[in-house]
Amino acid sequence: MISLQFENVDSLFKELDIKVDGISELLNASTRTQINKAVFTITTKKFLKDFSIESAFNPKKYFHVFEWGEVGNPKEKLFVIKRQSVTGPNMTIKIDFKKSKKTVPIPKELQFPSNKKGRSVSKKSIFANKAEIMESGKPVTFTTKQAIVFFSNDDKNIHFIPARTVVNIMNPGGKATKHSFTKFVEKWYATKVDQTLKSSGLFQNIENAVGNSLENLGAGKNASKEAIRLVTEKYAQGVVEL
Repeated sequence: MISLQFENVDSLFKELDIKVDGISELLNASTRTQINKAVFTITTKKFLKDFSIESAFNPKKYFHVFEWGEVGNPKEKLFVIKRQSVTGPNMTIKIDFKKSKKTVPIPKELQFPSNKKGRSVSKKSIFANKAEIMESGKPVTFTTKQAIVFFSNDDKNIHFIPARTVVNIMNPGGKATKHSFTKFVEKWYATKVDQTLKSSGLFQNIENAVGNSLENLGAGKNASKEAIRLVTEKYAQGVVEL
């Protein structure tokens, strides 16, 4: 609430005009751009927290967007959320998949030549695009350059594939991973953003800051603009991607 005292009507109206300019600063495109930068940081951090919890409870659906053995660990995620553009009230975010840098784990059944065929696996490989490929669910076809031994979780058997064999994988990552991350993203942003922003206190703090900045006589647009900047920068923290 703004509380002011005046000795005459002319002074009152003059000051009211100044205050209106100050309040109107909330509607300016540059101000809304600042606010959206804060919105990006607030919502993205909350999304990552919620997704880490969800993926830890459903590793079969989301293991592909984390490094091997790191499901639910935000420091080992294979995607990045970017603040692509912010103009006035409009903001665009983009999610890019990162390449995996860790070697594909070798099942213990294949580490020693104690299986029926006497074969073991020692050479390590990196499935760089596992997040993008498994999320898409598109079939993968390749020709083996060398013999491949693998253990199937489906039939619990060890399989041998000779070199120069065409291999078709219909569901890389399994059926559960197909579009699972995309669906979670779409649902979260459709249902969680409003509550996240309300809980953050961003808009209430902006309102309070602007009100306090306009308490002094002569304080108007510039005072309001500076108050908004201080609040939004505290939330935005200069973050452009997470």
